[in-house]
Amino acid sequence: MSTTKKIIGALLFWISFGASPVWASTECAWPDNKTLEAILPVATDHGSHASGVVFAPNRVLTAAHAVDGADQFFVRVDEGFRIAKLLLIDRDNDLAVLSVDTQNIQPMPLAIAQPSERQAVWAVGFPKAQGKTTSSGFFQRNREGALHTSAPIDSGQSGGGLLGCEQGRYQLMGMLRGYGAYLSGDRYVKLKNHSVSVAASTIQRLVSVYQ
Repeated sequence: MSTTKKIIGALLFWISFGASPVWASTECAWPDNKTLEAILPVATDHGSHASGVVFAPNRVLTAAHAVDGADQFFVRVDEGFRIAKLLLIDRDNDLAVLSVDTQNIQPMPLAIAQPSERQAVWAVGFPKAQGKTTSSGFFQRNREGALHTSAPIDSGQSGGGLLGCEQGRYQLMGMLRGYGAYLSGDRYVKLKNHSVSVAASTIQRLVSVYQ
């Protein structure tokens, strides 16, 4: 029997018995659209644009530096922005929690395990108040609760999600905080493939009050 016929026969067996190929259940190739629904745009009345992550029903995590000092807060759910309430802000860890009606969006679970060396990660957010963008990279190191990865991001993606995947299930490994840069003379130059995120363990200590 040819190799092609063997493959077709195997697929027919899976279809007949309602089973899926093994690799389909453990694949971590790219976050699917359903997973990415948990990442939303965030804005304020002082013109700041950022990103946020639904981590519990009607609860959105975002970056403190993106909302600090504002009087009104907005999260885009479906096609329009909704008024949100600031529940908590932690400037030391650059975390903030907003309350808003997230409707039927499935919350993103927080990762329990620490990221492993060279683990694949995805950075998701809304750069420069534009459309949702997902970039991929690898975990590099954990420096005092700050996760450094090679997944590139841009301004406006702060507050977005750093995703990891285990056995086909995506989890929030961290919250995007900023991109890497180095000082050249009197200005900072952005690194092309470097981003920094707040670790899930730090997030968990903060948001457990509101779950």
